[in-house]
Amino acid sequence: MFFPSYALNIAGSEWFIIFIVIIIFIFPKKIGSISKTIGKVVGEYEKAKGKIMEQKNMFVSDASITTTTNNHVYKGPQIQRPISSEREKLEIIAKSLNINSENMVDDELRNLISFKLKETHNEETN
Repeated sequence: MFFPSYALNIAGSEWFIIFIVIIIFIFPKKIGSISKTIGKVVGEYEKAKGKIMEQKNMFVSDASITTTTNNHVYKGPQIQRPISSEREKLEIIAKSLNINSENMVDDELRNLISFKLKETHNEETN
């Protein structure tokens, strides 16, 4: 017998690597154009994603809101979209409290927000 009687144990990821190696040997000159095409597709996707996010942000209100439920008053920003970072969250809260967040590091901004919220809470309780 020429071939042993056991089966090859090749998983999906190994087939993918074998396929890539075969493509490299058969079409070495087309790899550059394929990678350029993939790069263009990814670039177009990122542009479209950016435009959609920009349009979405145009419709989001940054105005502060005040609501009353069960004798509790909520004063704060109206957030209608997911927040992508801690800094963005801090800036939204600072804007709702009329705090200028430019040229401030995150810790300074947190402390100032905390101070402003405590000050507001003390005014409401007195």
